[in-house]
Amino acid sequence: MALRLTHLLRDATPLFAQRDTCQVRTSVSRETVVRCLITVSLRIVRQMRMCTEKDVPDLWLYDRMSRIGALSYRFKIMLVAFVGIHVPLLALVLYIAALNASHWGTFLGTLVVTLLATLTGTGLTLFVLNKLLSPVLLTANVLEGFRRDRHPGELPRHYTDEAGRLMASAAETIDHLETTLDRLEHVDEATGLPNRKQLLASVNQNIEQGAAVALVVVRLSDYARIKAAYGNGVAERAIAILARRLGSFVAEGKMLARAGRAELAILGTASEMPDAQAALAFRIRNVIQSSAGEIALGSIVLEPTLQAGLAFYPADGRSAEQLLDAAAAAATQSGPAAPLVLHSAAATRAAQSRFELEHDLRRALPDGQLDLHYQPIVDVADQRVIGAEALLRWHHPERGMVSPAEFIPLAEATDLIQPIGLWVLSRACMQIRDWSSSELGGIRLAVNLSARQFLDKDLVPHVRDAIDAAGISPDRIEIELTETAAMADHAHTRRVFTALRDLGVGIALDDFGTGYASMSYLRKLPFNKLKIDREFVSHVDASGESQAICDALIALSRGLGINVLAEGAEREEEVRHLLARGCSAFQGYYFSRPVPADELARASGIAQLRMLRHQMEQVDKDSRFKLNRQSRRA
Repeated sequence: MALRLTHLLRDATPLFAQRDTCQVRTSVSRETVVRCLITVSLRIVRQMRMCTEKDVPDLWLYDRMSRIGALSYRFKIMLVAFVGIHVPLLALVLYIAALNASHWGTFLGTLVVTLLATLTGTGLTLFVLNKLLSPVLLTANVLEGFRRDRHPGELPRHYTDEAGRLMASAAETIDHLETTLDRLEHVDEATGLPNRKQLLASVNQNIEQGAAVALVVVRLSDYARIKAAYGNGVAERAIAILARRLGSFVAEGKMLARAGRAELAILGTASEMPDAQAALAFRIRNVIQSSAGEIALGSIVLEPTLQAGLAFYPADGRSAEQLLDAAAAAATQSGPAAPLVLHSAAATRAAQSRFELEHDLRRALPDGQLDLHYQPIVDVADQRVIGAEALLRWHHPERGMVSPAEFIPLAEATDLIQPIGLWVLSRACMQIRDWSSSELGGIRLAVNLSARQFLDKDLVPHVRDAIDAAGISPDRIEIELTETAAMADHAHTRRVFTALRDLGVGIALDDFGTGYASMSYLRKLPFNKLKIDREFVSHVDASGESQAICDALIALSRGLGINVLAEGAEREEEVRHLLARGCSAFQGYYFSRPVPADELARASGIAQLRMLRHQMEQVDKDSRFKLNRQSRRA
């Protein structure tokens, strides 16, 4: 706009130059000046009308002037103020001087005085205007600084006019953004606790102050399983409930934070004396046990499994990251017997070995390193092999045979158990099909399900698909589930057991007696076999406690009208004792070890010979007993 006015004034300049310096007044010059001023005014109005056609009416002038990128916003305002003051005034002075000046000296004198006066007034005006623009420019600079490097800057908040409200609103907005960003960066949304970043910063601050830091990591081992079965929302609710429980025990001056997806951490200080550290560990263990009660998640009642690790600075780590890693590594080594584990170098090595094993396990299935072995199940009373249990084996290319006790818990703790479990189910069904035309064609094959696999909502369709793909009868398959897994979610267990029973699949409760099953609930579940855990079968002939438990379980199965099987039988005395009390089905090393599929027929034959010998010994024993009795009568 300023350039446009400049052009218009430049066009009018030749009109003034036509005056004769010796002439006092010329009517033509007056009319020419008037016409020039009218022309300039009309052009300015037309230009303004063109500008009002912008989409944003309040910004039409700003939009036009913003296109002049070579000038700053402040300079544009100064230029407009200067032009707005000088053009009308100078035009008026020129008009009056042209009408009244008797010669050029008077005209120029009038013009100079006018210019000096207007320049002085304009300078003062521009100075004040520049200062009045300071709030806008200061607000823009503060906002830019906050956007660039999170530097909040300072803006006054006590002014009440429009510019003051602008600064105050910008300051409040920055404060709100700073609080929101700080919460997003340092606070966990689900629990409201400080997150890992804030925890590490607090640990570093304690270390810099020379404090003897104690750091506890508490893991919710069920987190991944809950998330896989019920979704992220339910898993986050579980961790939030656990956080509230732990928070009720955290004393003032200590910090409870969320250290990871399934991990909470407690930060505090402790003495470097071993006795004081042992006392702290004892208190923390009690806190963990007190926090491990049932968690109600709507219709789901979870009995959480907590793992905890404790590490001290500087013994277990020289930095916040090292200390947190040490406590987390110790937590992975804890279990029901030891809910809290203190960090050690051995724990770190074990965690590294566990990670390496997990890496290798991910390649085991696609590389064909997994296989199934089969252990015969016998009925001593009927003298026959009635089934077998499919047991997973891993032949590592470098480590050789890896113990199931080592890699099965690892698979259950990760997402590997799902594909491995489906492979086991499918492979077992195919093996039944392969045996259908052999002497093993009539046996039933038992397949174990992990707790995580059992919670899969698509479990029953998976079982049905495996059976249909193999083309076998459903009653040739028996699903085994541990008592603990069956009791985790009563409604889910009953629903799945009913669906499997309707499918025609057998159901067995494994490791029975080690959990806490409610007898009133147990009798409502549709299962057809109960397996006495090997813990009670081992040396049952010599242990009064084991005898009482086994007798109760045998009586329970008889009362429920289901079969009972003793697993882990390794000695003849164990078999004789349980057989005499009504348990005739056995599984264990006494009859056969787990063997590959092509050796099961031979292993079954050996098991039958063992049963035959057992029968013959029993007959011989009965015969001698009768002879001795007859001898005493004689």
